[in-house]
Amino acid sequence: MNNAKLKILLGKRVQELRKARNLTQQQVADRMNIDIRNYRRIERGESFPARNIIPLAEALDVTLSQLYDCKHLELDEASLREAIKKSADTMSMEQLVIIYKMINSIYN
Repeated sequence: MNNAKLKILLGKRVQELRKARNLTQQQVADRMNIDIRNYRRIERGESFPARNIIPLAEALDVTLSQLYDCKHLELDEASLREAIKKSADTMSMEQLVIIYKMINSIYN
């Protein structure tokens, strides 16, 4: 993966994590102790926060592994559906029931 693509994916992931935690850009920037303009550049994929990667993970309350978990952002809808189906084919009945309950709780 080239550097430009990594920056864009990381920016999308950072935005996804921030929104999931109901945080504003300013709140995350404050937690990182950086200027809001610098933070916005991270979310837009214009900047890679090499020096601030640990403060970024801490500000979002995630591990580095969780921060870099952005493979799903590379998939289009059809590929994502196929990946889910493929995963389901290998799950035990117990795992399928758990997944079913999770999905059902989202839509009901």
